[in-house]
Amino acid sequence: MVRAMPLLGGARRHLVVSAVALAALTGGTGCYRVPDGKRAVADVEIRGAKNVDEDDLLTRIDTREDVRFLGIFHGVVYDYEVFDPYALRRDLQRVERYLRARGYYEAHVYASRVIEKRDKVYVTIAVAEGEPVTVDSFAVVPTSPLDADSQKAMRVEILRALPRDSRFDEDKFDESEKAATRALTATGYAAAKVERKAEVDLASHRATLTYTVTPGPRVKFGAVTFEGLGTLPEDAVRRVFGVEQGKVYSSAELEDGKQALLNLGVFATVDVVADTSQIETSPEVPVTVKAQTTKIRAFLIGGGFELDSLKTDGHIQLGWQNSNFFGGLRKLDVRYKPGIIAYPTRFPNLDPPTAPLYEHRFSTTLSQPAFLEKRTTGFIRAEYNVYPVLLPAKQDGTFDKNVVGYHEPRGAIGLERHFFQRLYASPEIDLQANFPFDYLGRSDVRPLVISYVALATNLDFRDNPSKPHRGFWIGNVLQGAAGGDATDIRVQPDVRGYIPLHRKLTLALRGSLGFLFPANYMLESRASFLASGGADDRDYQILFFRGFFSGGPTQNRGYPLRGISPHDTIPYLSPAGQSSAAGSCDPAKQGCDLPTGGLTLWEASAELRINVSGPFSTALFCDASDVSPFSVNIRPDHPHLSCGAGARYDTPVGPIRFDVGYRIPGLQFPSGDRFENEPDPLLGVLPIAIAFGIGEAF
Repeated sequence: MVRAMPLLGGARRHLVVSAVALAALTGGTGCYRVPDGKRAVADVEIRGAKNVDEDDLLTRIDTREDVRFLGIFHGVVYDYEVFDPYALRRDLQRVERYLRARGYYEAHVYASRVIEKRDKVYVTIAVAEGEPVTVDSFAVVPTSPLDADSQKAMRVEILRALPRDSRFDEDKFDESEKAATRALTATGYAAAKVERKAEVDLASHRATLTYTVTPGPRVKFGAVTFEGLGTLPEDAVRRVFGVEQGKVYSSAELEDGKQALLNLGVFATVDVVADTSQIETSPEVPVTVKAQTTKIRAFLIGGGFELDSLKTDGHIQLGWQNSNFFGGLRKLDVRYKPGIIAYPTRFPNLDPPTAPLYEHRFSTTLSQPAFLEKRTTGFIRAEYNVYPVLLPAKQDGTFDKNVVGYHEPRGAIGLERHFFQRLYASPEIDLQANFPFDYLGRSDVRPLVISYVALATNLDFRDNPSKPHRGFWIGNVLQGAAGGDATDIRVQPDVRGYIPLHRKLTLALRGSLGFLFPANYMLESRASFLASGGADDRDYQILFFRGFFSGGPTQNRGYPLRGISPHDTIPYLSPAGQSSAAGSCDPAKQGCDLPTGGLTLWEASAELRINVSGPFSTALFCDASDVSPFSVNIRPDHPHLSCGAGARYDTPVGPIRFDVGYRIPGLQFPSGDRFENEPDPLLGVLPIAIAFGIGEAF
């Protein structure tokens, strides 16, 4: 099977020209007209619905406004919505029913207005909500004995769905019944039934809720059988599913096992059926897992190009996947990405290339599900990369005549585990060696070996991982390096939140901190920073791999990649006065030095995401960040603030993103800071940066 790969330009996810995306943008378009004698619905507005989601209400009625292409053009790509006065009459009744279902039992529509302008109409629906009905109390009434722990679990779930004194919402009332049932089926009552009833007193606007519980017998899991596995080994699938005959029945464990099977990537669908038909005569419930497999082996091929402020390259991507390598559901993933860098061509100057630089990245990963226990995946990864260390242009616009590169073999061994489908943890041990060589010119750089242990964790409560509208995400990466040329501790927590302001508006927020505590490098260099004398070249060589940088499409969009960093003279990159730290650049002037990486990082971003129409959306954002050369040195007076706007277009591999960030004058860093460097204005005029990417910035 041949499958198109996501065409990503490196870990930074730069934009790659996608044939699918271009076809989506240019294909299938058309123009439409309003039928003769009819009018199109140009706008629908509901007034007076102050305490319910107006956008949700608009989706419940048939009278809907036109969908505009790119949020502007009527009748292009999308057909007109034709106005029907009879449908509007029915919609008025739907609005009243909807409001009553949200707890406004006295709500009514008291006016509707239709304004005609040429071939379009503008519809306004006015409503009066009235006083809402709120939850007064609730009672759980078992029809047969029910243990106290199960009753307590039911009450917790009911209150979570529909708290006391909250507005009585029929949808949440229904959800509370389902949640109460899940609480029972998760503790052995496989055939439990819960029936809800509400008594509403319109005089007091209070509701009393009753949940009648028929728990049925408490049972255990029976025999577990599998259907549709094809050539996959049943013992390995059974180990991953993890449901064992004889254990107390739990619907939560069945759902957890189903998700674990889907996470393997070898099943298109998984259906888990628990047979409760004989529950009155048998203490065990048989379980059948019906699965449909996908292709076990796949060959992947793709390609693209990358254009940013550091480099221009063209590359291809080749890959091979086997999801049952030598049996046992082991997954082997091999990737190879060779490319050519057109040096020194880069955005925005686009100087003609004079030296093609070859690079490649090769990786292979072998993972074993149900390693050590049923929900843990073990993995081993090996890589061999060859790449140049590319630096920003000099202050006079010229480029270095010497370019250092690295042969980089690296490997990792570790574990992955999901807990409750929300919490993810991955401990691993990494080892890398970097052997320098000269692409261009001549330099004197020594080999480097770095080994570290790492623990990555995240807690994900987003409604949609690829395009979140509500929820939050908390992550952290903790590393400890020892046994090589670097000894340090590195930690970087990251928090993201998503607030729905409107059906089409999302406020996205992000904050991150980073702290690096070196034990055998950058010690005396702090004093040399203060003396402006430059640090030891070995320190800077290590810091290039271990330090923090900011700027670029996913961090601070007013700056290029690695654009926010302490800047200083890097001795091993300036032999014979060829680097930007010497030669034509006077080291006494601000902006002459190179980015070194730093020991303390903070980043903050706010973005208003606006869903305009169909796959097209826009965003307004502000990013701020700083990287300090010193440990635990958060500097709010170095905000490097940039604000801007962007556009997104959804594709099967994620939204294609285009952002323009403007560096706000006076809100960058204190003037005269020895270690700061202001990027050159775009085209010599505008203090902006342009960022391309696939996927949201965060």
